[in-house]
Amino acid sequence: MANSTQQRPYRVALVHPSAGINWSGGSEIFAIELARHLSPDFEVELLAGASCSPFYYPAGGIGRIQARQILRHLPITPLLQRFSTHPDIVIEHLTSFLPCALHLLRHPADVIFPCNDYGGLAMAAFVRTLIGTPIVYTEHTGLLAQGRSLTRNLRFRPDHLVVFSQAIANFAQTLRPSQPITIIPNGVDTNRFTPQGEQISLGLNKPLVLCVATLNRRSHKRVELAIQAVASLPSVSLLICGDGCDQQYFQNLGEELLGCDRFAIKTFPAAQMPQVYRSADVFTLPSINEPFGIAYLEAMATGLPIVATDDEMRRYMIGDNGILCDVTNIDKYAAAIAKLLKVNWQQKIRQNALHFSWNTLAKTYRNLISQTILHTQKS
Repeated sequence: MANSTQQRPYRVALVHPSAGINWSGGSEIFAIELARHLSPDFEVELLAGASCSPFYYPAGGIGRIQARQILRHLPITPLLQRFSTHPDIVIEHLTSFLPCALHLLRHPADVIFPCNDYGGLAMAAFVRTLIGTPIVYTEHTGLLAQGRSLTRNLRFRPDHLVVFSQAIANFAQTLRPSQPITIIPNGVDTNRFTPQGEQISLGLNKPLVLCVATLNRRSHKRVELAIQAVASLPSVSLLICGDGCDQQYFQNLGEELLGCDRFAIKTFPAAQMPQVYRSADVFTLPSINEPFGIAYLEAMATGLPIVATDDEMRRYMIGDNGILCDVTNIDKYAAAIAKLLKVNWQQKIRQNALHFSWNTLAKTYRNLISQTILHTQKS
């Protein structure tokens, strides 16, 4: 997209060194989808960890999966974990900083759009200090941990901040009243995630409950609750899509409570995820204070009913297209799953997902990015 005097399309550099490596992360999927939906109007580049997009450029550094392997053999790993819940991500942030910064200094963009939290923001702020490139940033952590991540990220002073709800916007403006903010919900590609289409053999007995989450015991996903709930339902299976530093812990727990014929942990490339959702009967993610889970949108777009935590954000996203309950009460959680296995709300659920289609949301992002670039050029 360009103004009347602009002869070339604006160049947008999205940054996420874990994109293409971690396929269960919402911010990684967001970066890939946003790059694709901005490409008709901008010259787009996605600095990522592995080839995951036609707009891919290697971010460099040590990816979090490789970092986890390194940390397993370091005697100081327990000490590092006392200072950070995700030392693998810290390593990824630190080692990708210079490769990304040097690339964006040699090949300047009109706007930098970091998608990997404080690591990308710090790198983008460094580049902005040297050559003035503005920063647009979407806050994916919301108000988790009383807004601690958002508080930290505001210190980098993005030129424009995008948040998922009015509550997050209000919190941000109490911290930094002058911060330009736009509310844009998370999105889903409703052309790819559809009820109709191919399915995939997952090697588990039906009915099948699906959970998509990063596997870290110290995170907010609370995957162990899903395992415990499904375990109390005879003949129901659970598939977890994701990986993480505690994958073996969850593998052992699932096999202990459900057995190998009713439980599996697998990862799939993004291109196969619509088939995975179509192959399940119910979706669940029992996380606490989920900012705006893309997995819920993908499940709804595919027609899957959802069992999730009852809170304000999920009432907005899911509404009556599933059952929201106290997932810490395993009996109630299991009863909700059992109830949804008996109904077919596919068309109703699909209609709700269309409100969050990338086809609509991308237009808002295009306008916001163009306005940010023009404002920077004028000032």
